[in-house]
Amino acid sequence: MASKVRSIPKGWHSVTPFLCVNDAARAVEFYRKAFGATELERMAEPDGKVNHALLKIGDSIVRLSDDSSRHVAEWVAKGWSRSPQSLGGTPVHFYVYVEDSDAVFKRAIAAGAKAMEPVTDKEWGDRLGSLTDPFGHIWMIATHKRDVPFEEVSKGRAGVSRAAN
Repeated sequence: MASKVRSIPKGWHSVTPFLCVNDAARAVEFYRKAFGATELERMAEPDGKVNHALLKIGDSIVRLSDDSSRHVAEWVAKGWSRSPQSLGGTPVHFYVYVEDSDAVFKRAIAAGAKAMEPVTDKEWGDRLGSLTDPFGHIWMIATHKRDVPFEEVSKGRAGVSRAAN
């Protein structure tokens, strides 16, 4: 008897980032050094460009592609995909929880990331630092240190309210 196909593949989550980068092979190596990523698969084109690669960072999957691969060229022509460098920056930030934000932040800097904001304790209970990877993507590296009620955090921020259900 055939088993039922899962709507979300085993090991995946509902949302999976797909990064467009300049030099995906170098990006895979950076993410391995900086965040302990494991490469799950890579589909290379005849010229060596990465059509797509799958990485696992912590318990999450991240896809990435070379911004000059034939695969991405189709998306670029449709206006769907650009690397942060081609746009002059990125509007997307990745908020990543890790066991030790200080250690991961230092490792990412050593691997070539640029610090944006040093690791500090935040009023909402996370210890967080922000950096830009060598490919223009922004990563916020956090360790949750304490539970803080939303109401307590919002007291210090005028106009902040919880979304209605």
